[in-house]
Amino acid sequence: MIEIRAATPADLDAIDAIEQHSFARPWPRTTFEAELTREWAHVDVLLLDGTIVAFCDYWVVPPEMQILAIATSPDHRGRGLGGEMLAHVLAQSAALGCQIASLEVRAGNAPAIALYERHGFRTVHVRARYYQDDGEDALVMTRGLATE
Repeated sequence: MIEIRAATPADLDAIDAIEQHSFARPWPRTTFEAELTREWAHVDVLLLDGTIVAFCDYWVVPPEMQILAIATSPDHRGRGLGGEMLAHVLAQSAALGCQIASLEVRAGNAPAIALYERHGFRTVHVRARYYQDDGEDALVMTRGLATE
């Protein structure tokens, strides 16, 4: 059974573990601790049968929202859970008055780019040599959000 809810401080170990296994230069746990205290920041977790297997860190500042990080535990990738999480945060943001969503992604991260494109994101800009660790470009992707 899938449940998506707002993260709590008790979820930080699970979020940190997913972060550490998902990114070459993972954010420190303190980043997510700070996100939980910011008025505009949202960190949601996806639980599968009661276990946190994905998270998304996003900012809501209507009329815009920005996805800062989204990741699924390596053991649970390829099951559509990232898509479930992405659809959830886009719907949440639209309900809060956001009209546009944006994110940055490594130009070489084909699985993430494909996920974002399936959810209506399009590349609008390339930030050359954006990532400090290896100089890889970042794609800036956006999409509109329907409000109902």
